[in-house]
Amino acid sequence: MTATMHAAGRILRRGARAALESFERALGERLGIITSVQTDRAVFALTFDDGPHPEYTPAVLDILARHEARATFFMVGELAEKHPALVRAAARAGHSIGNHSWSHLSFPLLAARERRRQLERCQDALAPYGEMLFRPPYCHQSVGGQLQALNAGYRVIGFSAHAEDWLDRSSEWMALRLEQRARMGSIFILHDNIYRSVLPAARRDRRAMLAALDRFLGAMKGKFRSVTVSELLRQGRARGNLRYQRGPEELEPALRRHLLEADES
Repeated sequence: MTATMHAAGRILRRGARAALESFERALGERLGIITSVQTDRAVFALTFDDGPHPEYTPAVLDILARHEARATFFMVGELAEKHPALVRAAARAGHSIGNHSWSHLSFPLLAARERRRQLERCQDALAPYGEMLFRPPYCHQSVGGQLQALNAGYRVIGFSAHAEDWLDRSSEWMALRLEQRARMGSIFILHDNIYRSVLPAARRDRRAMLAALDRFLGAMKGKFRSVTVSELLRQGRARGNLRYQRGPEELEPALRRHLLEADES
């Protein structure tokens, strides 16, 4: 009898865990930050943050065109307003344009009213090309910020893989890292600009990233197809993450001071 009861208990616990995991997945799809897509097709999404940049964004567009790849650019509103021709060029080349806030401030540091202003001003700057896609600056997000973006009609997009292109990495290292993390439905994050950063100038240089991108797309030929986030979402079932990225209390002190000073200016 005791053995039977123990076995029944294990079955119940496994069933409860499976039910909880299923519930979390369903909730994540509706309320979480989308980090990948469950699909049986050999597609992934390349995304670029912090642009547009007058030198590096055109270089990215050239590489994408050469490899017949599509991507999504999460643009900063105040930069898009300065470089409308780059917004237009990216959209006309078949890429998606997403909202990366007006001035790239960490959303958990902001009041709801300021978060709304950041979203709206950026979307105005991206018009008529901006889609209802949003990536929070630094991928920092709170429950309040997430619900606010969802209620405004945005799909909030995170990522499942990156190349650490904000660090001092070689193009070979970054390309290999991307290749190793290529999966059906992956969402990659790269940067065609490093905005509002306390990083040294050498790390803001995008030339190594550009070389890595070219090498990576060459290696993916015949294996995977790079599509926009919007297209990827149509290819399967979105996977969402309810565990939001680190909050402002975990920011390194120099970056936190920088963000707070920018918010006050």
